[in-house]
Amino acid sequence: MEPGLPIPAPAPIDWLPWCLSDSADESPHPGALPPIPAGGAGWLIAPERGHLADCASDLQAVSRWLARQKDNPLTLEAYRHELERFLLWLGLERGKALSEATGEDISLFDDLLQYPERWPQWYGEPKPRHDPRWRPWTRKLSARSRHEALTTVERCYRWLLAQGYLRYNPFGASAVKLRAPRSAPVQERYLDERLWQAVLDQVQAMPQATANQRARYQRTRWVVMALYALLARASEFCNARMGDLIQIRRPSGVQWWWQVRGKHRREADAPDEVPIPPALIAELSLYRVHLGLSSLPEPGETTPMVLSLYPKRDGWAALNRSTLWRLIKAVFSATADQIAADDPEGAAHLRAASPHWLRHTGITHRLDEGLGLKEAQALSRHRSLKDLGTYAHADRDALYARVAGWRGLANSP
Repeated sequence: MEPGLPIPAPAPIDWLPWCLSDSADESPHPGALPPIPAGGAGWLIAPERGHLADCASDLQAVSRWLARQKDNPLTLEAYRHELERFLLWLGLERGKALSEATGEDISLFDDLLQYPERWPQWYGEPKPRHDPRWRPWTRKLSARSRHEALTTVERCYRWLLAQGYLRYNPFGASAVKLRAPRSAPVQERYLDERLWQAVLDQVQAMPQATANQRARYQRTRWVVMALYALLARASEFCNARMGDLIQIRRPSGVQWWWQVRGKHRREADAPDEVPIPPALIAELSLYRVHLGLSSLPEPGETTPMVLSLYPKRDGWAALNRSTLWRLIKAVFSATADQIAADDPEGAAHLRAASPHWLRHTGITHRLDEGLGLKEAQALSRHRSLKDLGTYAHADRDALYARVAGWRGLANSP
């Protein structure tokens, strides 16, 4: 640094803004929940605090752990989400900071995740985070989600121990067994061809008489089509820009590809590239023309892949994940209402569905059409071929057909 230039102040620690806020006017916590203990003097604290000696509180130490994921925003968001819920429960239910937790506290936290009926005050219907009725959990977690929640918290404790900030990891004295649940042999969280067509029919039947209705129709149609055709995760789609769609000229003609840094990619990594079917480019053109844009995106264009309902009023802001979740759930719910009389099981399946099921649906349909597992891995950006095997329903159907033809049971009653 040149002589005479001011030394810049260090960047603020903002990985846990909900609990580091100094606001005196309103609760900095979601759901207007009261403040939690910041910690910093718990019985787990090591005398010298090791490499985190400059952290005056547990919350600052946790923020330091989260900051290690600054180049991996999806992981950062997942970790912050789980730590937030744990710290809220530990602070408000048990009256403790992170460095004061015992093995019993960890065991009770696991009980909270397994048995919502025992902890009803911590569960509630989905609400905006500023709503006083907001609660950290909306439903009982699946075995895999529970495992991810516990391992995230344990991973934080383990890192704080390794840095010398803590003396012990309370998970070691708990009754929690961190064994990952076995995956289901087949992926059932998808829509078969019949249900998928019902969803498309429902989207097409959306009213378009007013400008507001047309805007909702165009946005919903684009989101449903794109999540299905791109095999996209909702977070990837909401973070994407139109300029991430690039043209490549080949002897066979112009190709469109999507450049995306997904679940296992950091900002420094080269993006994955996903081919885009021409039919989806046609859908994109319809959406863009509705917005008053050119039919195709320009190189480097920063327009979000999907926008708020009133882009000109809202400054061309990207659609957030919670709104996308509600949008897709509304489509599934409306479709379920339409088919409930003739197909109650299908209606129940749709009501349980989430936006991520569109990704599962796209993968399953491609495999059923004969796409190879290696090709499906490239399109979906799955790390493991083993995971993709759960989507191969056609193979299971063929296996059942072989079993159904077995003979030798003629004497059975």
